[in-house]
Amino acid sequence: MPKTNLTSESRDSRELKQRLQQAIRQQRAGNLVAAQRKCRSILKKMPKHREALQLLAILMQQSGNSKSALHYMQEALKTDSENPHLLKNLAEIHRSRGDLESAQHYAQLALAQAPIHVDALFTSAAVYLKQGHRQNAIEQFARVVALNPDDAEAHNELGNLMCVEGQLDSAINHYRHALAHQPGFIDCRINLANTLFEINDAEAAIEAYQRVLKVQPDNTVIHNSLGQAYEKQGNYDRAMSCYKVAHEQNPLLLQARLNMGKITLETDPKQAENWFKSVLDIDPKHTEGYYWLGILFQTLGKFERASYYLKQASRLDPEFAYAWYRLSLDQNFHPSDAQLKMLEQQFNSKTENGETSDQLISLDFSLGRFHDQRGDYASAFKYYQHGNRLRAGKNRFDRILHNAQIDRVIETFNTEFFCQRSDWGNASRLPLFVIGMPRSGTTLVEQILSAHPLVHGAGELRQMLDLTSTLNSEQGTATSHVETVASLHQQQVNKIAQDQLLQMHQLQPLARHVVDKLPGNYFRLGLIKLLFPAAAIIHCKRDPIDTCWSCYQQNFEEGLNFTNDLENMGHAYRGYQRLMAHWHQALPGQILDVNYEDLVQNTEIVTRKMLQHCEIEWHPQVLDYRSQLHPVNTASMWQVRQPMYQSSIGRWKNYHDYLQMLIQLLSNAGE
Repeated sequence: MPKTNLTSESRDSRELKQRLQQAIRQQRAGNLVAAQRKCRSILKKMPKHREALQLLAILMQQSGNSKSALHYMQEALKTDSENPHLLKNLAEIHRSRGDLESAQHYAQLALAQAPIHVDALFTSAAVYLKQGHRQNAIEQFARVVALNPDDAEAHNELGNLMCVEGQLDSAINHYRHALAHQPGFIDCRINLANTLFEINDAEAAIEAYQRVLKVQPDNTVIHNSLGQAYEKQGNYDRAMSCYKVAHEQNPLLLQARLNMGKITLETDPKQAENWFKSVLDIDPKHTEGYYWLGILFQTLGKFERASYYLKQASRLDPEFAYAWYRLSLDQNFHPSDAQLKMLEQQFNSKTENGETSDQLISLDFSLGRFHDQRGDYASAFKYYQHGNRLRAGKNRFDRILHNAQIDRVIETFNTEFFCQRSDWGNASRLPLFVIGMPRSGTTLVEQILSAHPLVHGAGELRQMLDLTSTLNSEQGTATSHVETVASLHQQQVNKIAQDQLLQMHQLQPLARHVVDKLPGNYFRLGLIKLLFPAAAIIHCKRDPIDTCWSCYQQNFEEGLNFTNDLENMGHAYRGYQRLMAHWHQALPGQILDVNYEDLVQNTEIVTRKMLQHCEIEWHPQVLDYRSQLHPVNTASMWQVRQPMYQSSIGRWKNYHDYLQMLIQLLSNAGE
């Protein structure tokens, strides 16, 4: 049978198709110029060749020539005006040129032709996001992942949006979905690490940052972030190592300098000062450099210098609420009428926009203090209440769980428990624990004791808190330390006690006693007395309503979730009271109660009782504790440096009308 001869038209069609395939291969190989020439050769023969016009538009876009890209894509669209792929591509070009209105127009036209066109949905979502239409963006990205669960880019974008919405657990799920389908998606892995850090899962954040560094070992920002995660975990040595690596790789990374200053703020104030000042040497207008110098001098009790730096920070950035909050802690600082009006305007603007940021919370507490100074208690309470409600939204308090934990402590650490283990642990008297509710006078007691030449005040150590976390982790428990501690054998207890003593001794090798004044250690007295049966315990007490109201006025960032709600505060106080009654019964004579009011009114008498309880000889220097003060970075930093005064007693009465529920809950709490 004779061969059929191809017509000229068929040969031309096959040739153009081959050229198009060659152009596509050249594009994939990165040879954009050759691919463009091949497309132009097709268009020379067939000016309305849709695929060639479309590819040439894409090539122009890849080459950075968006104007030509727009022209060729429009020409392609003329050949098929309802083609959703062309409409979507045209939307992408408009988006790249910043013409968001046109981009959204063409994306919607594409979706009108093909409602489940995933690429058009993604483009529409990206444009909504750029336009500031967050909810529309969330809806569109959600449709993308519903249609294509493997779309890593869409999951990453949804994760970012969930972070903005404050839904961090949902964000983490989206990031993990993205990484499951695209493990090498580094930006997404960084987003995951940062979000894990935000929810205080330091261990998971560390693992995520380390995986990034395997791919990007010179990423100084990630070295710095890894350091922050180690610091959150309480591993300050590793944190400092990470900061040093970041600083060595990039000496101009100011955040690393700030972090090295912050980590040495209490242990080496001079070194911290050098780091903070080095930031200002590089950038004389660096707000945080001034801010942290202000904090440094506040901890040292040098409020005049602190005020200078904090005022500089607030002058450089009047909306930097953290600086105003720190200024509010100095009772010698009084904002002008103009400054107060400006801060109130900031508050109104932020609340009208639905903001819930930590900056707004700091602004709330600042305004509360400033109005309290002026005797405007109604306004002060309004701001305190607003700030606490925002904080409560971030830090949930579970009353049922809290009560159940106290029940377990009381049931487990009873008299029989300690009698059976009377010869366990280490009999050293080096550790000295000051416990109680926050704002009950623990800082004052620590400063008096640490003025003694033989006593080192270590501040609020995390040793016992970190130890319970470590023990729970080793035992696979996450809810309570009680069962974990009760299951320990004598050899384990003795080893742990020795390790903990070594850590304390290293804080100040010459000290005969080291004070840990973490107030919440009242919850861990079972563990403490198991490890250190001879350790002196001083329990600080204060009028219940004064204590709770003072807590409500403080901007505690984490770990004290009950302080953000007056009803929760009352329940937590009653639980604390119940637990302390139990400790006195289970450990008779081993805990000295120190009433704040008695200490203020009869300082020497109460101080002698404290030293006697701790088996420490009297030294007159303890009465001159204000001249011996160590760095203080708690809410008492200003008060503890003033002469003994009684004005803090009964301050809650200014807010009597707003505290009726709390008063009712605590009506017999002092009994």
